[in-house]
Amino acid sequence: MARTSRAWVAAFAQTNLQPRPYRNAAVSFRPCAASDPEQRWRLMEEVGLNVFRFPAAMIPGCDLLTDSGTTTMTMKQWSQLLLGDESYGSNEGYFELKQQVVETFGPQWENRDMDQENVFLFHQGRAAEHGLFTCLSGLLDARGKAAEAEPYYIVPSNGHFDTTQANVEANGFQARNLFSTELEARDESARFKGNMNLGRLQDLLDDAELRQRVPLVYMTITNNTGGGQPVSLTNIRAAAELCHSRGVPLLFDACRFAENAWFNQQHEPLCRNRSISEIVRLMFESVDGFHISLKKDGLVNIGGCLVLSEDGLLVERYPRLPALLVEHQILVEGHPTYGGLAGRDLKGVVEGLKTVVHENYLASRIGQVQRFGAAIDARCGASVVAKPVGGHAVYLDLDRFFADTGLGDASFPGVSLTALLLVAGHRMCELGVYAFGKQVKGEEVGPEPRVNFVRAAVPRLCYEECDLDAAAEAVGILYQRRADIPGVEVVYGQDRPMRHFISRFRFR
Repeated sequence: MARTSRAWVAAFAQTNLQPRPYRNAAVSFRPCAASDPEQRWRLMEEVGLNVFRFPAAMIPGCDLLTDSGTTTMTMKQWSQLLLGDESYGSNEGYFELKQQVVETFGPQWENRDMDQENVFLFHQGRAAEHGLFTCLSGLLDARGKAAEAEPYYIVPSNGHFDTTQANVEANGFQARNLFSTELEARDESARFKGNMNLGRLQDLLDDAELRQRVPLVYMTITNNTGGGQPVSLTNIRAAAELCHSRGVPLLFDACRFAENAWFNQQHEPLCRNRSISEIVRLMFESVDGFHISLKKDGLVNIGGCLVLSEDGLLVERYPRLPALLVEHQILVEGHPTYGGLAGRDLKGVVEGLKTVVHENYLASRIGQVQRFGAAIDARCGASVVAKPVGGHAVYLDLDRFFADTGLGDASFPGVSLTALLLVAGHRMCELGVYAFGKQVKGEEVGPEPRVNFVRAAVPRLCYEECDLDAAAEAVGILYQRRADIPGVEVVYGQDRPMRHFISRFRFR
């Protein structure tokens, strides 16, 4: 009998398809499911082909514009919302969140100085970025120095995301991307293409004159601009050593910290046989501060924060910064203990930070994204997805997608692709030569180094395989007819900052 049971157990252990580690507790029917594609075409033209302006209620398929704030929250999170304390000052959730920050990210993030704050709450991640660089700019008079031909201060990164770069530049700093050579070479076998280019970082910091112009170094985990690619613990530690040995603080853009930890668990020798929680703490012990959009790996629909280590190099180098951040919070977000959020939102964040490090959740979430990438390539009959597939999104490589069509950068074919996907009932986002490019003195200047993607960001715990398969099918149809896809011209907004949010286009 024992031999028979072992045989059956071994047989079922070989199954390839695994059930989700969660079940639906509530569903929402969408009235647009049978909407007319011709109606969506008219709406698409009315909004100037801009996916951000297209009514969400008219998207019957997958809304993959972003994974920011679009998560389906868990029953435990919803239960915590009912327990929210809406007191104006020092609400219950504020203290619980500060304790959870220590539990999730490590003991160095404890607030021991009662006269100085170290966790700064904001209504979302870009507001935290804005607070940091606005206050830092005031300390350094960066805007005054930016009146020169080139901004004086430089903020290097492994890959600034669009909002980070916009906040850096709006405050008089120069955003400089130091992408890894593996990313630039499009090596599909590399596991950590989001890494910082350590050679370029060392060249920058070893130049005494340039080093004086670097107030801090930023590292994005995972590297969204670079295709959602992870950063290895080895690279984090090496970057920290480079920075700290030269007196320069290192900060994380930590929006997808848990997903980054999962990739390290799978592929980084230093993290073999370690838990996700342990790896998270190992990553964060190397940095002096971090900002996070809690709308990503906080698993909530709103919220962000900036966290500084009291003993870190950033506070040591800029001791007035924490006080300035509190003043900024009061001015733009309300009392520092709620930071523009409802008390119930803080309770949801606390539960989200507990859930996001569960290994079965991460394996299911990232596995779904990777299968979606494989489904797109299969539907296209060609490799059009950036490889390896990252943890939160599938990135269509537009240079590969349109390689044989003659559609050049000036036609912004990524905008055409996302507009036509709206007609198919799905929404994605161009993050390429339009989103990251700019117009300078009437001339179009592309991103350097070059990135050229359409991103399909997958909301957490939201869609099932059949939903994503439908989106993959739509991409495949467009790929088979890619030679017929028209380019676009810009009707409004080409010279504006963060232009992809507000521009209007029309087909040529």
